[in-house]
Amino acid sequence: MSSDSSTFLDRVKKAGKSLVDSGAKTMLKTDVVFLEREIKQRKQQFGVEVYELMEALEVDRDTPVEEKESKIRAAFDSARKDIAISQAKIECKREEMSVLEAEAAAAAKAEAAGTSNIPPSSGTVLQQGHPDDSTASEMEHSN
Repeated sequence: MSSDSSTFLDRVKKAGKSLVDSGAKTMLKTDVVFLEREIKQRKQQFGVEVYELMEALEVDRDTPVEEKESKIRAAFDSARKDIAISQAKIECKREEMSVLEAEAAAAAKAEAAGTSNIPPSSGTVLQQGHPDDSTASEMEHSN
């Protein structure tokens, strides 16, 4: 019976781990979606910044062209840095998802390989004959 209860507990543990891993994977996917949205918003913000900057610089006749270009370049560099950080976070999330998928696949493979070696429920292995034969001969010797 202890073998059956440990098997049951193992199944419950595996199911629990599977559920936790599934939840973690869903959270990672959600994080990726939010990060992708963050990138899109940052690009939009960059467009607004550059438009306003160029509009102001177009009216400004006193600022040299090089200085105007450096202000635009600074806005671009800032946006590029912010986007690169978000992209790196997305890559990390995707790697974490790959690890979870690999662990789940390995666990499923190990479980599938282990199911073919199921021992008899009584724990005893019959060498020869039929169980009724051994029981009958044992009963004859005990009388």
